Amino acid sequence: MVDISDFIAREGDEPEADDAAEAADLAALKDCLQALADAVASTNLAVINAAQGDPSAATGRVQASVAALKRFHLAFGVLNAPPAAEEAEEEED
Repeated sequence: MVDISDFIAREGDEPEADDAAEAADLAALKDCLQALADAVASTNLAVINAAQGDPSAATGRVQASVAALKRFHLAFGVLNAPPAAEEAEEEED
């Protein structure tokens, strides 16, 4: 089990500057996981369609899988992006 209590705001807590960054990271992580789940499901359906002898349906599922992997790549890019504070320091140098 994963403990997410650090991400849950308690009453009376002051919001921190990093809260927005953490929220963006969690949203990007959710998008990554959803895109991977979509890619796996589409790939499985493509295999089933191919085994049933329906190449046009299999082709459509492969295209959906590729689109899901592209969504994963975009969402993962958000997770790998340097924090805004570091970007500002790099631009000043």
